[in-house]
Amino acid sequence: MSGYMDPATDPLEGVIRALPLPALVLAPDGAIRAANPPARSRLGLSGAPKAWPALAELVPGAGGEALERWLADCPADGHPVSREVVLSLVGEASFPEVIHLARLDGGMRFLCTLDPLPGDGKGDAAAQPWRFALQGAGDGVWDWDLRTGRVRYCPRLRRILGYAEGDPFEESLDQWLHLLHPEDLPRVSSALQRHVQGGSERYTSEYRVRHRSGGWIWVLGRGRVIQRDADGRPLRVAGTLSDISERKHQEDELRRMASTDFLTGLANRRQFLGRMADELARVKRRPDHPAVVLMMDLDHFKSINDTYGHSTGDAVIRHVAELLRTVLRRMDLGARMGGEEFAALLPATALEDARGVAERLRRTIKSTPVVYRGGIVGVTVSIGLATLDPRDEDSDATLRRADLALYRAKGEGRNLVAVAGPPGTEDLESSPC
Repeated sequence: MSGYMDPATDPLEGVIRALPLPALVLAPDGAIRAANPPARSRLGLSGAPKAWPALAELVPGAGGEALERWLADCPADGHPVSREVVLSLVGEASFPEVIHLARLDGGMRFLCTLDPLPGDGKGDAAAQPWRFALQGAGDGVWDWDLRTGRVRYCPRLRRILGYAEGDPFEESLDQWLHLLHPEDLPRVSSALQRHVQGGSERYTSEYRVRHRSGGWIWVLGRGRVIQRDADGRPLRVAGTLSDISERKHQEDELRRMASTDFLTGLANRRQFLGRMADELARVKRRPDHPAVVLMMDLDHFKSINDTYGHSTGDAVIRHVAELLRTVLRRMDLGARMGGEEFAALLPATALEDARGVAERLRRTIKSTPVVYRGGIVGVTVSIGLATLDPRDEDSDATLRRADLALYRAKGEGRNLVAVAGPPGTEDLESSPC
């Protein structure tokens, strides 16, 4: 069914299957498009994905209503957001989970991983809320005395950070905050303070912390006020720390695969269109900061495939991708749009400068044949340019103008660069070989 993942062709399917914790791929409306075996077991999913309930149907009350809003709020950079929910499965008691949501493919899909809250009672209804402090599941434990400021760290937590027994480690909140990544410190401090002041039922945060080796590791910190005085003021906060570096690495790899062309390593069509839409929005805000898009098509590529075979055709595609990388700047984005079609986005670039880039790329490709299996295969490229214009309704309008320029370059003999006119015109300029 359209919209569901095909295990044979979608690399996301293989990646989420490798994740050790329950993982889902969601549509923007919360429909479950794929689930790995731990998630199927945890959520009781069976049969084909089209028969599965949407995740919101498993979150009763306000949680279900809020799910689509949480997805919409996921940052465009793919940084995950975490929310505590209560999942309700047919025939089972409800149980709390932390769900981690991250945007993929510019918002076309979302990664959702499930993390049961320690002490949620699933399988142990008699457990006390903070019985997890006995160090189940390999977590490190901390205990913060608000009266003295002392924070006790168990040996397991110190080992997570690379400290052996007997190594000096100051037992204070300041020492812990000193280890936090500067970019994460404000967010973590705010979440902890909000909980201590009664603004949240639990404290939960994912962040980076300095390992004794000098590098950064990702951790999941969770905690809760466990002791109050007679007036209800908090006296102690206890919690756990989990090393989630491997999960973060897998999530990063998942996002990379979802936005990368498997043959060339360039951005894929989804990533390119998302970046182009963002760049057009910037141009609309700042018309004095121009940008240009290049649409490229390899000339007579079908003949190359027919003459030399598809493996040679793939070698040509990879070769052109490498040449594209050598010509573009680090701030530019090169992409394979499909087949023998490539594209490039040049931010902060005037049209004449972009035309120079296109000419340099055209000449480089023409003068650098592909050497493959002892043979030499020459290839040329036709290129169409269009500026990102504030008058363009959307990025599709810009692409249409670039495509028209590309067709003009093809029609005039190939191995040419053609420049599209502004919106509302069909004026084109082309440069000869």
